[in-house]
Amino acid sequence: MSKDQRINPAAARSRAALLDAVTELLSLRPASEISIKDVVEAAGMSRPTFYQHFTDLGTLFATAGLTRLEGVFAGLESRQEQGTDPEAELTALFAELVGRMSEHAHFYARVQESAGGAAFHAAVVRTGSDWLRQEPQLRGWIPRDEDAWDFLAAGVVWIITRYLAESCQVPDTPRPEALLAHTLLAFTGRSAAH
Repeated sequence: MSKDQRINPAAARSRAALLDAVTELLSLRPASEISIKDVVEAAGMSRPTFYQHFTDLGTLFATAGLTRLEGVFAGLESRQEQGTDPEAELTALFAELVGRMSEHAHFYARVQESAGGAAFHAAVVRTGSDWLRQEPQLRGWIPRDEDAWDFLAAGVVWIITRYLAESCQVPDTPRPEALLAHTLLAFTGRSAAH
């Protein structure tokens, strides 16, 4: 590892402290009620330390959302082969994804509504596109064109985003995993009968 590639442990700790602080704050209140002063005080850091890591609150909000989402995706079981019931398997996979995200529905809704919401959304679509490409139930059935994957991912992200926002207001909002699985398979021309 070259000198330029080494990670400064103090910088890594201060960045992590800022992310932890804003994650906690976003779990408690809307982004519009959070200031840089709130974040640095909660993190036990200084304002200059904030600016060493982030250009503005929107960047911090988006990064916090993506950091939490990485944990969601990291924990999903990766399958290498197609099963015999694609719709049931995709429904189960989306149920796990939506369930994990639902645990922090208010947090994700607040990130989405924040100054970093557009950047967060774009990065989630990109992550979702990459994730869907790896799903055995979809590989080979969808053209390898990047735009097609992005199109599908944007739809998935929208449906999950809408569900999370609605579930914050109405706790018994119907979950979308069956809709997601059915729609993706319909788009690919597949069904549980294939």
